[in-house]
Amino acid sequence: MTTRLIRSCAALTLTLGSIIAADFPVYERTSIPPDLKKAIANKLEVKRPLKFGMIKLTDCAPIVVAKELGFFAAEGLNVEVIVQPNWKAVQDNLVNGELDGTHMLYGHPLGTAVAGSAEIVAPYNMSINGMGISVSNDIWTRMAAKDPALAKPGYPMPISAAPLKEISTAYKAEGKTLTMFMTYPAGSHNINLRYWLAAGGVNPGFYEGVADAKGVTDADVVLQVNPPPQMVSAMNQGNCQGFCVGEPWNMKLTIDEKTGRLAIPSNYIFDGSPDKVFGMTKKFVTENPNTTNAVVKALIRAGMWLDENTENRRTLASILAHKDYIAASPAILAESITGTLVYGMDGGTPDRRPEPRFNMFYKDFASFPYHSHAVWGLTQMRRWGMIGDAKPDAWYQETAAKTFRPDLYRAAFASLVKDGLVKAEDLPKDDSRAYPAEVFIDKIAFDPAKPNEYLGKFVIGKK
Repeated sequence: MTTRLIRSCAALTLTLGSIIAADFPVYERTSIPPDLKKAIANKLEVKRPLKFGMIKLTDCAPIVVAKELGFFAAEGLNVEVIVQPNWKAVQDNLVNGELDGTHMLYGHPLGTAVAGSAEIVAPYNMSINGMGISVSNDIWTRMAAKDPALAKPGYPMPISAAPLKEISTAYKAEGKTLTMFMTYPAGSHNINLRYWLAAGGVNPGFYEGVADAKGVTDADVVLQVNPPPQMVSAMNQGNCQGFCVGEPWNMKLTIDEKTGRLAIPSNYIFDGSPDKVFGMTKKFVTENPNTTNAVVKALIRAGMWLDENTENRRTLASILAHKDYIAASPAILAESITGTLVYGMDGGTPDRRPEPRFNMFYKDFASFPYHSHAVWGLTQMRRWGMIGDAKPDAWYQETAAKTFRPDLYRAAFASLVKDGLVKAEDLPKDDSRAYPAEVFIDKIAFDPAKPNEYLGKFVIGKK
């Protein structure tokens, strides 16, 4: 491999009191030519460079690592990674052919399937967990006034959203609207935020069918769309009082800006929650099966590398810090990537906690595109009215099978097993999995075989 990591000449100093971050290598990008012999052996249909999209979030990591560390090249693939401005652009550019594949919200394939607007499939799951809900300092002070436990160091997780019910009422009395930002209606951040609010008895509002882009009917807290890199500036400007987003933007808020606090990571709302997938159009996958297989093989290897050890994660922080990717401080990027999160700066001292399950790319079958992920996402879309009418259980299974493609993953994995590059036991036996009550903040178990029964258990939600 011809990529290089060059040591910085001085330690990166963060505004964390006496905390000094260790040296991070400075990453210098270089080109890794594709293995032409492997390209011929793989019978790749696409000879030109493939164009893959990403948003400035750490969970783009499998694509970037596969590019920068040569996993794509090893499969004979020539890949360009192109930063996208927002999730709408991601979807539009994939559907119109500007992108061949992309980092995207796991709800993108589901949303287009429900709307009938496009056929997007997910042959690879990029990450599970990895989202955070942050609130402004003012909101946190008000929450702590209603729940004194929050004012003490080391308060336990998970915390409830219940105080926001009264805070919202108080905001209305002050002539204001309690507003929280998420990144896309049919997206993991929207669903994650709504799940947390509703579990605390706070109504995040309902959509009036697929044509409704706002979803504010009966809302106690108004949710609005905002691109991930703009979340922190939006809160600093007073445009929102909270948001749900991936990293490094929660850490940017708490460590650099200190204008808000990480309230709760997503692994305390649903531990194992789907977040991002690698999306491709059904047309591309159908017309280019060999190329698709090679892409998935490279991504699987990248995800495995990411979960091997902490040193690899530190290397990832340096890679993502490059101006062509996230262009953020490697020390800020490394917080979540290496298994810690800073919840806030309490009197200048970081409330840093170990969170080893926050970013997961391969372990616990994190890269497998479970049908059950799709079913769960569809139940939440129905719960909040994005799916306007009740559907039979079979509809959920059929839509999941159209969008999430474990068959493509299994075919790629089998090739890697044959080559001795992965272990057979790292492939799940089934295409769906049930989740017990204890992995959810509201203690409601999920059985993908019974989506309507599951929907009937929520106090807040359409049935």
